Amino acid sequence: MTAGQAGDQTTLTTRQVLVVGVFLVAYVFSFIDRMILSLMVEPLRRDLGLTDTQISLLQGLAFALFYTLVGLPIGRAIDRHSRVRIAAIGVALWSTMTAISGLAQTYLQLFAARIGVGIGEATLSPAAYSLFADIFDGRRLGFALGVYNLGSALGAGIAMVLGGAIVQFASGQQAVILPLLGPVHPWQLTFFYVGLPGLLVALAILSLPEPARQHSHAAGLPPAVPVREVLRFAASRWRALAGHHLGVAFSNLSAFAAVSWMPAMLVRSYHWSIAEAGLAVGIALLAGGLLGLTGGGWLADRAYARGSTAGRMRLCLFATLCGIPAGALLGFQPNPLLAVALFGCVFGFSILPISGAGAALQELTPGELRGQMSAFYLFAINLVGIGLGSTAVALLSDHVFTQADGIRYALSVISPLALVIAAGCYWFSLGPVARATASPAAT
Repeated sequence: MTAGQAGDQTTLTTRQVLVVGVFLVAYVFSFIDRMILSLMVEPLRRDLGLTDTQISLLQGLAFALFYTLVGLPIGRAIDRHSRVRIAAIGVALWSTMTAISGLAQTYLQLFAARIGVGIGEATLSPAAYSLFADIFDGRRLGFALGVYNLGSALGAGIAMVLGGAIVQFASGQQAVILPLLGPVHPWQLTFFYVGLPGLLVALAILSLPEPARQHSHAAGLPPAVPVREVLRFAASRWRALAGHHLGVAFSNLSAFAAVSWMPAMLVRSYHWSIAEAGLAVGIALLAGGLLGLTGGGWLADRAYARGSTAGRMRLCLFATLCGIPAGALLGFQPNPLLAVALFGCVFGFSILPISGAGAALQELTPGELRGQMSAFYLFAINLVGIGLGSTAVALLSDHVFTQADGIRYALSVISPLALVIAAGCYWFSLGPVARATASPAAT
């Protein structure tokens, strides 16, 4: 099926639903594996004697650094080889490394396992973005990417709701003695529970058909484009791509900072249990994710119909501006339920640009470059968003707001500041995106 044929249909095909559904489930599992650490802050501080900054490096740098570095060669491989097979291998790898995280007895061992999780997860989104662009046209691509990216909110929400209960239960149990391994903290068993089922998801991806690639030769680029040509293409549109990438990166920073530390804030500032914090944050994530990602994808497609790709970027700018007040007020609420509601708003507005911006990138990029350009995009947004978001909050908490509940004030600085920067980047990209997508090379 060509992209044009997909656009001629009034309903989704079985293949489109199947591909999006399986990749959505995979993305759910990736975020469960990624976000479960947010609920282990207090057990890690107690059992391994870690500081907030050390924990933030497990949440961010250990994952993001290798996620971004290996993403570039993975993106090139996706443009040359089977996207389905590469994604399946990645899911199997991160699921295995999540389970191995449960065997870690020291900080360095856990750090190394989180690196493995990041390497595995680097395969999924470049493969999904490239594959979706071959089976959906512009009128449906934003919505399809919105449904896929909903996996991030669903996964994080499930991790909070179920993970909070599991960690709370396990933390009250006695140490477990495993053959050959010795004593294991009960909360470490959570990694087994959330990691091993992912191997079944890898098999499901492997069963999917690989769609034909829809190459665009209008830019004069052959299939399997050399890296120097990719860089030349990126340089020709650097203003559009820089504003686009950095805007999403700082939106992602705001979202990830809030998700990483909101459970700890509820525990420290309002004295909630881990299970209570996980349930509240999980519900807010699910609500914010549903509105921000699927709603954002739908709005992005409407914006595309009215104003082409530049309309998607104007939506990103508007959403980011709406999130700034909620982020600034988040840490100053006397009522914890109001703080949770504001968190849901910050999260929803921070992630709303993801669907539209993801679709915009595919429209800016010729078909045979989408895997590599998606990898560059994910490099930027994850190195900044995941790599810096959690750590920026932790550094302020450890060194500036040093009181017991200082994490709440650190959040009220980092999230809105990141959204202000994101808004400036989206504004910077508007004109260049409009000019770039008006040229034949963007089709």
